[in-house]
Parts: sequence; structure tokens; C-alpha cells
Amino acid sequence: MRFMKSLSCQAVVAHSLALGLVAVLGVVPWAVIAAAPPAKEKPMQKEASGSGRGHFASFQGGMLTLVTNDGTLLKNKVAESTKTLQWYDDGGFKPVGTDDALTKAKAGTWVHVVVEKGNTSVRIGARKGVTTGTIVSFKDNRLLMLGKDLGASFVAKYGNNVHFNRFRDDVPAYESIDGSEYKLIGTANKVLGTVKEGTVLTVHGEGDDNITLVQIGVPKK
Repeated sequence: MRFMKSLSCQAVVAHSLALGLVAVLGVVPWAVIAAAPPAKEKPMQKEASGSGRGHFASFQGGMLTLVTNDGTLLKNKVAESTKTLQWYDDGGFKPVGTDDALTKAKAGTWVHVVVEKGNTSVRIGARKGVTTGTIVSFKDNRLLMLGKDLGASFVAKYGNNVHFNRFRDDVPAYESIDGSEYKLIGTANKVLGTVKEGTVLTVHGEGDDNITLVQIGVPKK
């Protein structure tokens, strides 16, 4: 205490301003970093076997990135030696060069990656299909319907019940009222929960879980 000197008012103000500036500079960067949400992504494969599928996002440096229906990013390192098949409407799946095919793939293209016993295969695109039936329920973003004109092998294994996993949030829904032409009424995830049981549905897709369009009702011919 004998060696402490009293400070003038000007010195007190100057010290206070300096401490305040240091506090602001020290706190702001931490606040910005803490506010940034973590990225939602995960490896496509966690074990020696399994599969991952979704819409093509990018292919850079041998890293393939897909986007699932719930928005999760799937990433997998794909070697040039990987067996890759491209879908052609006039001839089904045909083998193609991995790097060339994935580099030219368009955003949103359906891609299915399978890892089995350490071997990786990639399928780009898929057969277009249509499933018609009547709605049973739409709960937790999962559609259950009674299918019509299903293949004999499907009916023998599953019966007439057709289950669909979550649709992408941008899948459009069209409706025909009293036999009129189809009109866009919104997205499938928001609309199907209001559709009455027994209503006719037509679901269009390309490959498993890749639904592209839902039609409600049937227009008159």
C-alpha cells in the first residue's frame, strides 16, 4: 500500500476505456463462432459392407457427396477402379468409367453406392416407375397405400401394402378435383396428411426412395 499512487480522473477514464475495448474484442469472435451450427454430414460407409443412396451433390478429388431425403450429406471416397454403372432408358444399366461418369453427373441425379466385402459399386440413375393405389395413411412422413396392378412376385412377398420412406421436401403434389386436370397444390409432405383414406394416388419415382411426383385423384379421360 505504501508504494501505490493515486490516479487522476483522466487516467481512470483512459484505463476504463482500454479495458472495455479488450473485453469487446475478446468476446465478439467467440460469440460468432459459438453461433455457427455444426455441419450435418456423415460417412457413407461405416463398415466393410452396406449401402448409401441419395441425390448427387458433387464429386471432387475422388470424394463423392450425396444428399439424402432428410438433407444429410453422405460422403464416400470412390476409387477410379470402382465398378460404375450408368442407367440408359433404352438399354438399362451399362458399365462406364467412374471418374468420367461422376464428373459429368448432374446435380440431383439419383446415385446408389453399395459396399460389399470391401468392393464398391456405384449406380448412377435408375428406372422410372409408377405405383398406383389408394391411400391408407400418411404419418411421420411415411406413406402407406394399397397398391393396384402390382407384380406377382411383390404380392407374393408383401401383399398389396406398399410403404414409402420419407419424401424429399420439394416433391410436388398435383390434384384432380371432380375429374378435372391435375393442378399443383403444394408439396407431398405437406399435402398428403390431409388426404382422405381410400383416395386414389399415383406415385412416380426413379429408383428406391427417389420419389419425383405424387398425383391425387384421377382426371376424366
